[in-house]
Amino acid sequence: MPAAVAWAQSTAHRPRITLAAMKTSKRSAEARDSTAAGGKRQYLSHENRRDMLLGVAAEMVERDGWAALTMSALAERAGTSRQLVYHHFANLEALVAQTAWHIFNDVMEGTRASIAAHPDGLQAAVISAESVTLDMPPGRGDALWELMAGTAGGSPELDRIRRNIRSMISNVWMDPVQQRMGLDTESARVFSWIIVMGFWGMRQLVRDGAISRDRGVAVFNDLIRRIEAGSPPPEKA
Repeated sequence: MPAAVAWAQSTAHRPRITLAAMKTSKRSAEARDSTAAGGKRQYLSHENRRDMLLGVAAEMVERDGWAALTMSALAERAGTSRQLVYHHFANLEALVAQTAWHIFNDVMEGTRASIAAHPDGLQAAVISAESVTLDMPPGRGDALWELMAGTAGGSPELDRIRRNIRSMISNVWMDPVQQRMGLDTESARVFSWIIVMGFWGMRQLVRDGAISRDRGVAVFNDLIRRIEAGSPPPEKA
């Protein structure tokens, strides 16, 4: 099974940094601090060790970009051996795919929760989902943008990941878009992706300091309002 396929699994929960992610980050820091201080490597179970490595890999990508993530660099950053890294990840493609999911997971959970909380209004769901992305640390948002825009690198694995992200995000927005705008399934999927990329374009303007967050959100929400206003009302069941 290609790593990108294994990576593209869906979950649904509320938009936040999960307790598991907080524990992973803490374990990552503790393990690195112990090694840096010359102490013995902290014992972690197989699952916890893998989670720790993914946490370190995500930190590397968020700080230095996807090109910085290699098996050797991860081993050095995590204070462990390449052999142990390969024990958890068969190759670089698998490491990249699982790191991408590690970074993307909270965003997907938060987006699903926002849509589920506002089943009858596209604009309300969009407004609820905005903070999921805009509240992320800039480095994490940049890493996700690189994946979505196809600028993270030129490997076949990253290209498969990009396509999987597009499919997953389009599908999660497809139902509210289709319900509100009366589109066929394929058109709703395409329109969903156009809306998502419009949002990320706004996020990049805010990230670059071209506009304030309040201004960007106001303009984007006005766009969604205009789209909804120009759409026929959904048919009653």
